[in-house]
This record gives sequence, C-alpha cells and structure tokens, in this order.
Amino acid sequence: MVDVTNAPSWGDDEVLAFFTTSARNQAEAEKAAGVRHHLAVTIVNADTMPDSGYMRAKVAQEQVIAESGIPYTIVRATQFYEFLSMIAGASTVDGEVRVTTAA
Repeated sequence: MVDVTNAPSWGDDEVLAFFTTSARNQAEAEKAAGVRHHLAVTIVNADTMPDSGYMRAKVAQEQVIAESGIPYTIVRATQFYEFLSMIAGASTVDGEVRVTTAA
C-alpha cells in the first residue's frame, strides 16, 4: 500500500487526529485485505521540528505505522512543489525574492 495522505486541516489537534486515525484505519484495512507492505511518504526532518503541530502529527503517523505489525517503509521526502509559491512569497522583500544561500 502506498500512503501519501495529507490532512485537510492544519490545526494542531485536527492534523494529529487526522494522521493517527487515518493510519490506524489504513492498518486495519490492510490487515483485512492481506496487504504485505505499507509504504508511507512523510517529510524530511519531521522529527526535528517539534514546534510544528503538522510535523508532530507526521511523526505520530509514522509511529502508528511502525506499531501496526505490518512490514513498512517510511520515505521522508523533501517538500512538494505546491509549496513553491508560498516559499517564494515568504521570501519576497520589496519586490525581490531573497532566498537563503544556506545549503
């Protein structure tokens, strides 16, 4: 099973409930269907950003998957293209996009 779920809400409590509930529901359905492996795409460094409710929720999702008893792979990918305009907008100062040179 390939899991690329994303929460419909960004509120701390709502996103946590979404990811943990959906992961538990998926695991139950996978067991019933005989799924042999769960592949989840989450976010690079999610576990290093505890101040972000969204990132805490992604880590909680990973934990539910790990504890499900179903063999799994977690792929921590970089951010997705739909965030490019938000990043550019947040980096725009006086009409210029100023992106960090940090590697």
